[in-house]
Amino acid sequence: MTDPLDASPVRDVALDAPCPVCGAGGLRMRSMALDLPYFGDALQTTVLCLDCGFRHADVLLTREGAPTRHTFRVGDAKDLRARVVRSSSATVRVPEIRAVMEPGPRSEAFISNTEGVLHRFRDIFGFLARNANTGRRRHAAERSLDRLAAMIEGREPFTIVLEDPFGNSAILHEDAVAEPLSDKEVRRLKTGVFTLELRPSGPRARASP
Repeated sequence: MTDPLDASPVRDVALDAPCPVCGAGGLRMRSMALDLPYFGDALQTTVLCLDCGFRHADVLLTREGAPTRHTFRVGDAKDLRARVVRSSSATVRVPEIRAVMEPGPRSEAFISNTEGVLHRFRDIFGFLARNANTGRRRHAAERSLDRLAAMIEGREPFTIVLEDPFGNSAILHEDAVAEPLSDKEVRRLKTGVFTLELRPSGPRARASP
């Protein structure tokens, strides 16, 4: 009889490394192969600590990418459906509201669309509007929330810029513009690197933040 778990597209392996947050052993890595339109084969991974709940997700392309900037002008409501693949090493910008999402030690990858990216920024500005330590910052966050609402409803055009020093991110739309990043531009970017070093002798692996 075939084990139904064998048919699952998700692979689950133990990592021979302590959790970078709580130090407990027993990290798990779950991975699933993806076929991204216009982009080819990719691997979606999630590293989990069952003790403290630490979680780190990423999207890795099977081909090596060059440092790249992707720019897409969202002009109307239909452009809100354009797919966005953001690895944990990418910086996301919406220049019209001076919003920047930079990678950090716990930065996670995601596959969404341009509207979903705006929702992520809306959550951040919503937190600032409630918790900023000065009235000026609260008012600035509230103004940004008003503009984000118009963008999400397709009433105001905006630009999404995706910069990835490892070339593992993209905006999947025929009108998106891709251009190489210079060495100087790459040095200015954060990476939020979380590496996994797989051992050739078995399924266990070693991780380091």
